[in-house]
Amino acid sequence: MADYTIETKPAFTVLGIGTVLTGGFPEMGQQKADFWQKINANHTLDDLDGINDYPFAVNEALNGEFHYYAGREVTADSTAAEDQRLIEFPAGKYLVIKGTGADQMGLYNALEGPAFGEILPQLTDYAYVGGPNTSYMTSLDEAGAHGEMLVPLVEK
Repeated sequence: MADYTIETKPAFTVLGIGTVLTGGFPEMGQQKADFWQKINANHTLDDLDGINDYPFAVNEALNGEFHYYAGREVTADSTAAEDQRLIEFPAGKYLVIKGTGADQMGLYNALEGPAFGEILPQLTDYAYVGGPNTSYMTSLDEAGAHGEMLVPLVEK
């Protein structure tokens, strides 16, 4: 099982550019990869001014649809353009998983799989009841892309 901690995090906000995912989870995985390829190719994420340069990947269910965003952390008083969304993460307990992948998408996949497939089903004192969750890359070196995933939790 992946190494994880449960930590109290302050509230934070991500400014994202998004897409709607359709189909089953295998199709969604390819749609996420295609979306990042497009975002990276046209440098759309570079145009977002954030607190840091960490690229965030955010999953959020809204109105019965699965939304996926590429974004950057911003201050709470930031504003979003018409084609952007401010995604607010509340202060509270979060499942925190650290990992490494061969590249950006490899990192995100290496974090999401264990979070939802292994760790969350086995937690006895906490549960994920929805809301946005995020993975973000903190560094890139010869060993690959490094980062974390944050999943909001509530006590059972």
